[in-house]
Amino acid sequence: MRTELTEPRCSRAQRQDAGADRALSYGIKRLRTATSIAAAFGCLAFLGTASVHAQDTGSQVKSGAAILANLQDAFADVADAVEPAVVTVYSTKTLKGSEELPQGLHSLERGVRRATGTGSGVIIRKEGWILTNDHVVGGADKVSVKLHDGREFSGTVLRDFRSDLALIKINSPTELPFAHLGDSDKVKIGHWAIAIGSPYRFEGSFSVGVISSLNRLQKIADGTGGHDRLYPNMMQTDAAINPGNSGGPLCNVKGEVIAINTAIESDHTGMGGGSIGIGFAIPINSAKFVIDQLLAKGRVVYGYLGVAPKTVSPRLASSLNVSYGALIDTDPTKDSPADKAGLKVGDVVTAVDSKEVHNESELRTIIAQTAPETRVHLTVVREGKTLPLTAVIVEKAGDAVNDAEKPRTGSKAKLGIEVQPLTKRLADQTGFPTDQGVLIKAIDTSSAASENEELSEGCLILKVNSIDTPTVQAFQNAIKSLKSGDMVKLVYLKPSSEREPGKHFTIVEVD
Repeated sequence: MRTELTEPRCSRAQRQDAGADRALSYGIKRLRTATSIAAAFGCLAFLGTASVHAQDTGSQVKSGAAILANLQDAFADVADAVEPAVVTVYSTKTLKGSEELPQGLHSLERGVRRATGTGSGVIIRKEGWILTNDHVVGGADKVSVKLHDGREFSGTVLRDFRSDLALIKINSPTELPFAHLGDSDKVKIGHWAIAIGSPYRFEGSFSVGVISSLNRLQKIADGTGGHDRLYPNMMQTDAAINPGNSGGPLCNVKGEVIAINTAIESDHTGMGGGSIGIGFAIPINSAKFVIDQLLAKGRVVYGYLGVAPKTVSPRLASSLNVSYGALIDTDPTKDSPADKAGLKVGDVVTAVDSKEVHNESELRTIIAQTAPETRVHLTVVREGKTLPLTAVIVEKAGDAVNDAEKPRTGSKAKLGIEVQPLTKRLADQTGFPTDQGVLIKAIDTSSAASENEELSEGCLILKVNSIDTPTVQAFQNAIKSLKSGDMVKLVYLKPSSEREPGKHFTIVEVD
């Protein structure tokens, strides 16, 4: 088995039709079916009735049913509160020339090579800020978002490769429902875990499990041939996480987001790639740091100490004369803050600025979230003796991919369709009536129009949003005031090779 950012799997019968949905960067959040809830209810019912006496069985059963009904209502309340804030995220990348293909490449008509993927996200600000995974949107030419109410918007992206988190901004004319962020430091093993998202494009899927473990260190390939990502403190859950769910929320029974679902352990046997009951999520307190940085600076600035720590195991603790800490088991990087501070191999860091450090995850997190140029006081145990050291944190460079690769959904609107006049010669060749429309000469492969299977070169556009387009100038006038995200209604005729009687209608989104 291996831990991975999963690409969706499908049956052989589905595989041909599902090609366009294979991931550029797929979500992976496992959501439990009703059987998991039934199992939980069954356990509670057993506990509630195990000591029942024959004479009062009826009253005890009613009491157990009431407990289960209350729990059921609690889950329903979470669904009502959070599902409106959960979105489906679609990403598209068009590849040109000899550009390498990410996993999930799908070839479309007209020789276009395009990779597409689906993930999830959660609205965290009423103004349209959406939190998701970086591997859901990373490297995409275009990112679009479908809301719970069915509306769709194009989005711009702020990314952070290191944390595997990203923010999508959409522009809605109305305020949006948003989820409340909880405190992941208060989460304990055994707490309820509720996952919501779009596994395999089943939007709004809801499942229930528990928190199985905390502070899992995972190193996972990003799934697109890029660098591995290191996740220092992931939550583990048995709430079902499947392809298409990355970026969606993991919630507590109060409906607060406690983590962002990110990865699963998969055995790849049989159909493979789906949930086996071991899923991983990024704690929301780690995400809060990334959110604040992206909103304030457009990128995330991490502190750097220059060590690769390891958690002190119980076996080593007694020999090192410590109860906990982060062990420096290799020499600090030369000329790094740790080197300059005097840290040595074999040292155990037990506190930073009087804040206890129990393991490597805590040391990594504290340092990463410390602003560069900050002077920190380290409590170190060396050969059984405690000594204070001081280090000046610097900025970690070279491992972040930020907003340099934003999707091309900027301020300049683009329909992506180039037209030409229907001359008499072309009218004779095509059989189209003259003076009624303009011919599609080319469709930009990076535009939304290229995804429309009905439109192709040689179609004759008659109307744009109910405006007649008998000339190229009329067509240009009809589209000049379009804005990014507008939905354009087109009336057109098909070329002779695809000729069907009558006019045709379609809708194209403006990039």
